[in-house]
Amino acid sequence: MRAAGRAARGTAEQAGTTATAQAPAAIGRQIGADTVAVRWQYADRDPRTHARELLRTAAAEAVGAHPAEVRIGRSASGAPQVSGAASGLLVGVSHTRGLVAVVVAGPGNRALGVGVDVEAVRPLDAIALAERWFTTVEAAWVRALPPGLRATGLLDLWTRKEAAGKALGLGLRAGGLRRPVGLPPPGTPPGSPRSLTPLPGDRLLAGGVLPGPHGYVLACAVSGAGTPPALVLVTPPGTQLPSPRPEHRRTPADGSLPSTTPPWRE
Repeated sequence: MRAAGRAARGTAEQAGTTATAQAPAAIGRQIGADTVAVRWQYADRDPRTHARELLRTAAAEAVGAHPAEVRIGRSASGAPQVSGAASGLLVGVSHTRGLVAVVVAGPGNRALGVGVDVEAVRPLDAIALAERWFTTVEAAWVRALPPGLRATGLLDLWTRKEAAGKALGLGLRAGGLRRPVGLPPPGTPPGSPRSLTPLPGDRLLAGGVLPGPHGYVLACAVSGAGTPPALVLVTPPGTQLPSPRPEHRRTPADGSLPSTTPPWRE
């Protein structure tokens, strides 16, 4: 589904970790050991190729290198991995209908893993999906939302769970969709930007919803020492990437979430 609009949400700043929209050129100068940078771009075709190029650009900016000096690969677990000039950086990738997103932890970051996940808001059988995959408390929260907000509420939880799983190196395996991520504070609209905060029961795993494009829910998580990070930079589009090849994969027409999700879904 294409985004309902092209304007990014405004800067989101709350107590604790700060999530801030930044101009693309600023990341190379500002990313540090206590910073996590998230970049997103619209991608109408071949999102996997587009995501790799965006990751290459973001990783190069984080270390002040040229993108050609960064190589993209995968670890033994299937997680995205960078080498070359950006060797050792923690990175993550996600894509959904019409959008790609990447996350890069600053050089020297004490985190053990980072994760990002993005989903397009679309018609979903939110109550049935929540009752099937989530905890009783989470399913009850989705059910109690106004009908027009239930799909966004489901994706608020889903993206944070998947981002957390990626940061842990597990994806959604080992009961990842049952992993508690906390409900939005009372009165907070589902899908709205919130600071990265420690997840229930795990002080070394932090996650939150970030400011992203209209019509999507964008989440990030960080695991390990030094979490949550002091600053999360969220960068709207602004860098022209090579034109991707045509997309040949089919997307489910009903907008349903997969019944099983690979450990590392980009």
